[in-house]
Amino acid sequence: MQKKISVKSRLLMLHLMCCLFLSVLIVAFNFYYINSNHFDNKISKQITQLKYNNQTTVGRLSEVIQLSRELSYDGTIVSWYKKYKRREIPKRELLTEAAYYLNQYSTEEAVQAAMLWFCENPEELNCSAYNESVNGVYKQVRMYWEKDHGEVAAYAEGLGTAVGFYTREKHLYLVRNVYDASYTKVGVLVLRVNRTYCFEAYSAYAEGASVTLQVNDRMMQLTGTPVSEKETGLKEMGGSAGYNWEKGILSLYHRVNVGDIRLKVLVRFDDSTVFEPFYGYREILVGIGLCLIPVLLVLTSIFTNHVSKPIEKMLEGAEEIKKGNLGYQLDYEPESTEFKYLIDAFNHMSEKLKYQFDHIYEEELALRDARIMALQSHLNPHFMNNTLEIINWEARLSGNGKVSQMIEALSTIMDAGIDRKKEPEVTFSEEMVYVNAYLYIISERFGNRLEVIKELPEEIMEYKVPRLILQPVIENAVEHGAGRRGKRTIILRGYREGKYLYLEIVNEGKLDKKVADKIQRILAGDFDGKKESSGSMGIANVNQRLRILYGEPCGLEIKQSGEEFVCARLTILVGEDTKKVQ
Repeated sequence: MQKKISVKSRLLMLHLMCCLFLSVLIVAFNFYYINSNHFDNKISKQITQLKYNNQTTVGRLSEVIQLSRELSYDGTIVSWYKKYKRREIPKRELLTEAAYYLNQYSTEEAVQAAMLWFCENPEELNCSAYNESVNGVYKQVRMYWEKDHGEVAAYAEGLGTAVGFYTREKHLYLVRNVYDASYTKVGVLVLRVNRTYCFEAYSAYAEGASVTLQVNDRMMQLTGTPVSEKETGLKEMGGSAGYNWEKGILSLYHRVNVGDIRLKVLVRFDDSTVFEPFYGYREILVGIGLCLIPVLLVLTSIFTNHVSKPIEKMLEGAEEIKKGNLGYQLDYEPESTEFKYLIDAFNHMSEKLKYQFDHIYEEELALRDARIMALQSHLNPHFMNNTLEIINWEARLSGNGKVSQMIEALSTIMDAGIDRKKEPEVTFSEEMVYVNAYLYIISERFGNRLEVIKELPEEIMEYKVPRLILQPVIENAVEHGAGRRGKRTIILRGYREGKYLYLEIVNEGKLDKKVADKIQRILAGDFDGKKESSGSMGIANVNQRLRILYGEPCGLEIKQSGEEFVCARLTILVGEDTKKVQ
């Protein structure tokens, strides 16, 4: 028999070959660029270009600042405003003159629109103008007053006599407070900066580049996606300019402070834009790719024959087992020792599983049915005694029809307990017949001291539930749920979430630590009824029946609900292997 080579050995040899081959290529690649010095030259050119772009941008933003100063320095607007304050001119004339003054910006390329409002009654004392020669339109003015004005006005409050830039989405505004000769604030001037003109220098970058600007303390995304200081190396290196090259991505930064302008620009180039200027870079990458193709083909072939195919065969076998084909055998001879061992182990386990299933399955089914019938047949004797006492008391004291009704209710419950049809599950609507019979009997005992509230939607009535699953829990709630002045309020709720039906019985009360510990013992999986009082068997049986029928997480849980109520929740499976009536 030919000796098998382990897949571990094959993969190890292949790994060593690939590492050696890639190491040679990397050394050759680095040697080329260390000697060529092309990379550093290109980086230097990119930074120089960025500095030039920033200088151009600062110059054009300075034009906007200079335009804003003219309004404060020539005193025209302030003069008209003082005349209005002295009642020498009406409001309409003030706004007309102010709007006419703002129209001077319609000839300036750096400004798309101008807005002005006075501090006294700004809702009425305001005016605007827009520059049609640089695509300024009335819509921009209206958008400012409707969306941006509130934030800009709040920003102007903290400016004082300084000039500020405020960004809102992709809009950049210059904001300047207007003061009179006595440094009393008269109004606020806002100029919408023409992005196309002021940031024209960055349009020279190739498509795909991302440019993020910070004008003074306001960030603005010019193109692409946001660029962080960390990825450009600004946080680590500092200084006025620098770059970071990582994973084939080049990121640059440059910041400059001129007068009232503090400009910081972050630029990121994607692979295509960075590789384009670097002479020989594409050719080397193509060469590496061509050399790696044979290695990848060999690796793919080995992986397919020695790893992928054996795993695929084992998955096919597992699928057959899942479908119920117990004892299924894999008729496949792998080429590696590890997978040969795994396939032999699979065949052995499959055969053993079939043997165990054939001999144990019927025994487990019989045991399950016996446990369900034994648990289901248990009825609380205290309830039966109390019922008989009530019937006897009614018979002695009155001759009315209540006795007959109580006997009928008791008969209904006894029929449910006997279960002549041997059906452990019934529709929820039938279960409510038994519940209503019990509630009628117990209401005769407590009278007006018992109030039952039902919150049960019609759509849950056709789901299958275990027979007599609610009566023990309701009885427990009635016996232990006395509120103020002895009155008992019981709330029945039902709803479905996902594949589970939830039934809740809520009563007044509070669980102290002793009672909570007892409930935890009763509802535990290893509960032994011999160690607890017989009064605890009802809720223990409910929990065990639900777990036997449906498995985890179905069952019964009892917990505090708020400060004044205790909630018992039954979880019943109605999805997947659903018990809903078709």
